[in-house]
Amino acid sequence: MADVAPRKVTKESVRRFLVSMQDFLMKRRGKDGTLEAVKALECIQADPINVVHRNQHLVLHNRVTDYKPSYLEDLLYKDRRLFEYWCNEKSIIPIEDFPYFRYRMQNPSQYHSPFYERIKSKRKELKNEISYVLSEVKKQGPLSAREFEKKGKIKGKVATSVLHILWDCGDFMIHHVEGNRRYYDLTENVLPPNIDVETLSKEEYEQFMIHKYMRACRLIDTRDWRFGWLSLKASERKSIIKEMAREDRLHPIQVEDAKHTYYVLDEHLRFLDNSDKPLNDGICFVAPLDNLLWNRRMISEIFDFNYAWEVYKVPEKRIYGYYVMPILYGTRFIGRIDPKLDRQNKKMIINSLFLETKKTDENILHKLAIALQRFSKFHDASSFSIEKSHPRELKNKLMQKLSQ
Repeated sequence: MADVAPRKVTKESVRRFLVSMQDFLMKRRGKDGTLEAVKALECIQADPINVVHRNQHLVLHNRVTDYKPSYLEDLLYKDRRLFEYWCNEKSIIPIEDFPYFRYRMQNPSQYHSPFYERIKSKRKELKNEISYVLSEVKKQGPLSAREFEKKGKIKGKVATSVLHILWDCGDFMIHHVEGNRRYYDLTENVLPPNIDVETLSKEEYEQFMIHKYMRACRLIDTRDWRFGWLSLKASERKSIIKEMAREDRLHPIQVEDAKHTYYVLDEHLRFLDNSDKPLNDGICFVAPLDNLLWNRRMISEIFDFNYAWEVYKVPEKRIYGYYVMPILYGTRFIGRIDPKLDRQNKKMIINSLFLETKKTDENILHKLAIALQRFSKFHDASSFSIEKSHPRELKNKLMQKLSQ
């Protein structure tokens, strides 16, 4: 079969496709809607930084109208409808996918596990400690590193390393969380009985991951080093794309002004053709590790917006702020916001609020005020302040509107 010529599409069509397909329509509600949102997104990246609510909660706040962190916690640790494992980094994943991830768990040396490479290499050295931790959990049920530290038989840091190894290799799952402390139990005690534990083949696992990645990204880019969440060379990525395009499972897309050819799954093509459906008309503060932002180069090319999360930059090199988040309005990124929650005083502090334009029209001002109120309410903040803004007068205009 001859190569298919790329379909030419406008940036606006692709923006609408991405915003709607990434589930920013805000039509979901409650705990059931939270589960539906995770399934629609394929996975949500979990991150421990809690300047405001953690990344996973911010992602769902923008998809579920009445979202509460307790919805996600129940789905993870009570209902067992979701679990945590490596996908797009450490992620929250529908429990139905567990059988596929079982292959990776049982073959850890074949795959990269962020943060734990050195730990895994010490597995032989920690043989006695691993046996001890396994034995204690079998006898006592869910334990955290703190319980092992209290007993004094192994140091807290060693216990943490061992728990991570056993979680990474699928012997343990996270039973529940108390604050920042994770309690681990045997996988057989946590996994719902209806989930098949038979290990699939490497080919089945990798095919599943490639398709899952494509469904999650919506717009597929062969340049993405995380392609399929597998360690694939550029030539391997291109070969996979070429074969799928030949079989009409993928379709090439040429976006105006973009030199690179993107691809869309056949099952998603109709949504690109029908990208004129109504969007959420509100403003969203997009989480730094939101699914929409995984491919920053794509965001630059399609949305004409350059975004960098500045949390890992030294203070003197930050431009917009430590926890800077993009501001999405319809299909446009119109600015950036750097929030911080003062939990003790229940105050939302906006360290900076930057808009791309020099002038602020009344409609954007109104939508921003609503978004700030919703964001503050979500964090149970009874007051908030704006430290600085661009344009400069934006701060006073917003505070006046919010005080009405």
